[in-house]
Amino acid sequence: MEKKALFITPHDIYDEFGGGGVKATRKNYELMKEYFKEEGVCLCTFPMKEHTRPPLNAITFKRAQNKWEYLMAALLGCKVYFPWNEQSILRFIEKQNIELLFIDSSMLGRLARRKRNYCTVVFYHNVEADYAMNKVKNESIVYIPSYCASKYNDKCGTEADAVICLNQRDSDRLSELYGRAADFILPITFRDCFEVDRTNCEYKRELLFLGSSFAPNRMSIEWFMRNVMPELNNIHLTIVGKGFECKKEEYEQYRNVKVIGAVEEPDRYYYQHAAVILPIKYGAGMKVKTAEAMMYGRKIFASDEALEGYDVENVPGITRCNEAEEFANAINHYFDKEELKPYEPEVRKLFLEKYETNCIKKEFYCFLDRLLERRFSM
Repeated sequence: MEKKALFITPHDIYDEFGGGGVKATRKNYELMKEYFKEEGVCLCTFPMKEHTRPPLNAITFKRAQNKWEYLMAALLGCKVYFPWNEQSILRFIEKQNIELLFIDSSMLGRLARRKRNYCTVVFYHNVEADYAMNKVKNESIVYIPSYCASKYNDKCGTEADAVICLNQRDSDRLSELYGRAADFILPITFRDCFEVDRTNCEYKRELLFLGSSFAPNRMSIEWFMRNVMPELNNIHLTIVGKGFECKKEEYEQYRNVKVIGAVEEPDRYYYQHAAVILPIKYGAGMKVKTAEAMMYGRKIFASDEALEGYDVENVPGITRCNEAEEFANAINHYFDKEELKPYEPEVRKLFLEKYETNCIKKEFYCFLDRLLERRFSM
């Protein structure tokens, strides 16, 4: 008899403009479909009403839809749904006769609290408590309820049969906070879709920032425009990503800045720009856009946070910058002195060796084999 699994995620997997978290979730879901065979995996989501169109047969659960509902849910110890919806979710799961419940985010950690007749895995996109505390420190104390709910759900998630993290930093942090390290490290990866024929032989003096308009990205790119752009030698910046269209008028007041906003085909902007900036100042987990920029072989100027979890030391084509002066000097030198290649071969090589999905697939499936064998031999 074929194994069955249920994949449950708070991320809006049907959102065609979804950001890094959605892309990571899609990768996890694809891996699970391949392991269990497509018909063996049931997908459950908590879609946002205003911009998603789930297929008619999709399994969806009600979620908080605005900041007041999120605040209420957080005050009651939840992150995505209200506690009075939890029993119906658990009843649905129980009826599925599954071998594995894959909880794609510790935001749903409460669902891993009780041991049942199936194996439970929680995938930590980050340590949500640390991410929420960063929002408290950098944005507003209004996120304190979110921090408390995040910490509770993070801790509940460690009660699962297996815990998966993106990187060693998150694993160490879980161990420090809750006494449970990751059982497996599953980094950000992509299936390679690079087309060398679409690269340019000549590039303009332009940088690309590509990412959705959530707080860490906004704060980081605003810092870059204020502190780095005035020091660049006739170099332009293009900003692409969902939500930034709302910032067009404000951001284009900065010198040499152009805002595109949401696009259906972000890949064409990678091909049009030789270099990508990732000046992320704070965050958690791993930055999905870092692996994506590697896949396209772009020259990368990135902060420590943007490179967290990636093995990039001494890789030509990737420059670590944190201070404004470091960014300005490195970028000016690149456009003034270096040959702008169609793509950076060493960056592509790193991607293909470590961050292409097929590189980690075999090890991940062996981990699932061992997990299920151990769980059902007890």
